[in-house]
Amino acid sequence: MTLTGIAARNLVHRPWRSGLTLMGVVLAIAAYVALVGLVRGIETTLLENFSSRNADVILTEAGAADILSSVVPVEVAREVAAVEGVAMADPELGRMTTIGEGTTSFVNGWAIDAYGWEALTLTEGRFPVPDDGAEQAAVGGVALGHRLAERIAVAPGDVITIFSAPFIVTGLYTTDSVLTRNGAVMLLGDMQAQTYRDGQATSIVARLDDGLDSAARDRVIDRLGTTFPNLTVDATEEMVAQYVNVRIARILSWVVSTVAILSAALAVLNTMAMAVNERRGEIAIMGAVGWPRGRIIRCLMLEGAWLTGAGSALGIVAGVAVAWGVARAPTVEGFVEPVIGPSLIAGGVALGLGIGLIGAFVPAARAATQDPAAILRGK
Repeated sequence: MTLTGIAARNLVHRPWRSGLTLMGVVLAIAAYVALVGLVRGIETTLLENFSSRNADVILTEAGAADILSSVVPVEVAREVAAVEGVAMADPELGRMTTIGEGTTSFVNGWAIDAYGWEALTLTEGRFPVPDDGAEQAAVGGVALGHRLAERIAVAPGDVITIFSAPFIVTGLYTTDSVLTRNGAVMLLGDMQAQTYRDGQATSIVARLDDGLDSAARDRVIDRLGTTFPNLTVDATEEMVAQYVNVRIARILSWVVSTVAILSAALAVLNTMAMAVNERRGEIAIMGAVGWPRGRIIRCLMLEGAWLTGAGSALGIVAGVAVAWGVARAPTVEGFVEPVIGPSLIAGGVALGLGIGLIGAFVPAARAATQDPAAILRGK
């Protein structure tokens, strides 16, 4: 019988212990894959929200906890656009709010000539214009992402409630951004009126001149920081990476994953230690008939590898299912899509196998160094 066959037989002979340990590994790897995949999805979703419309730099209120609590005067956009290296800049007002029957979505307020409209592709109707909704007694018009329109079952011409006020749906659009596909866009003035933010925006989004290399882009960002010392000036990627909610989610995901993985590692160590202790006589016979210590250790470590390899595979499948299940939950849908790529899967497999090999090596090495004759004499 091969070493692999011996290892597999020993695991099968202890089904309950092996099964419970396997479940611990599955839960640990599933937690790691699901949590890290969701956090990466949050970062990607936020980044796409800006990069899909080529927003290179975001200017927000200095000291604001996050972009939605920022307050920036809209006239600053003209000053930003005048800075050398900036192609265009627009004020933007963003809010999370309830649309229709309890569906929470992200709403943007853009100026009628904002460059962000170029990133939206109309599928039905048109974009809002001033004085929309006068005939329907609505306060203005709004364009909805096609996914949001599907979720709340509305079409162009329908009137929906946003900010406790009636808005007429002028059109539906699609875009590369998950957040925007599940959100809404209205004119800046209409949104300011309904959110009591006349003359205010939450950020200024700037597009830099085409053809700038990395060093030139950095110089423009530094120039903006010097010109507007009372604002926080960040490249889009940096702003998303430093976003407070993303950092909190990242920390929580790693804390929970670490605890789960350490728990699984201890479970594997305990299982292998008990298995080795029960088989001291068998291990002694292996040594007595000439098995080298390295071969005995490899045989025992294969048990850990079999156990955690299977647990890693099942855990990855479970983690992917959990992550997408969370993303499709009614309260979360539209805000995140998990990002589970080859690197994350490889990380899950490496963690699982690492748990098994390390957990098995310690008791295996200890057993292989004991004197076979002493063990067979019952000492």
